[in-house]
Amino acid sequence: MKSRHLITRMVVYAILVFWLVISLFPFYWMFISSLKPVEEIFTFPPVFIPLHPTLENYQRLPVLIPTILSNTINSLVISVFKPIAIVFFSSLAGFAFAKFRFRGRQALFAVVIFTQLIPPAVGYVPLFIQMAQFKLIDTLWALFLPGMVNAFAIFLFRQTIRSVPDELLDAARIDGASNFRIYHSVVIPLVMPMVITQYILGFIASWNDYLWPLIAMRSPRNFTLPVAMASIQGLMFDSPWGAIMAGAVLLTIPSIIIFIALSRYIVPDLTSGALK
Repeated sequence: MKSRHLITRMVVYAILVFWLVISLFPFYWMFISSLKPVEEIFTFPPVFIPLHPTLENYQRLPVLIPTILSNTINSLVISVFKPIAIVFFSSLAGFAFAKFRFRGRQALFAVVIFTQLIPPAVGYVPLFIQMAQFKLIDTLWALFLPGMVNAFAIFLFRQTIRSVPDELLDAARIDGASNFRIYHSVVIPLVMPMVITQYILGFIASWNDYLWPLIAMRSPRNFTLPVAMASIQGLMFDSPWGAIMAGAVLLTIPSIIIFIALSRYIVPDLTSGALK
């Protein structure tokens, strides 16, 4: 019986290791390709360890994209600050839907959920017209303002805040706390794992966003980094694949850093400390 259990565990671990290798291999290939000369990238059979590693591909990026520094700053500004707005407004709405009773609450929440069924690309034309009327095209505000309230985030915050005991909120009201003070001092600390989760999701979505920045931005200096990286593909009737791979590595690093830095704050039981 014990040997059968051991064999089962070994099989499970083998499958997990196999899928781990399959999942990580594209990132490994991207990284080693960024260190290869162009001719070595297309060598057949493939070379899994660079024979002549070089940083030339990274050095070519500022030449191919002269505005890469400003593009990186644009992406960082949007990716760092936009998720803060998403978390703030979405958690406020989630708090209202979860803990307040008002006429039309269910219907309004159903409308919020229904917006999730609409593909984002459908709204790009009216959104562009609106941003043009406000004279925000080709500015960072055109990237920051849309999406500051996220229907999916509202849903998650609503479901999480519903599990916060009403007794805690009633006790805060007895002590004279306002609704916003209850939200800020009682609710948010209890659902901090969801706050961190939404911030991570918002950061990754904003950092990787491509289509809307491509539509809203006109001048290369105002491009975000993904748009700037995409602009070098097919440059001068050729695609500098080594530099493209180097750019892909640079695009991947911030998402990995933010996830590693904040993931330890995500716990399975989102309100485990509610009654402590």
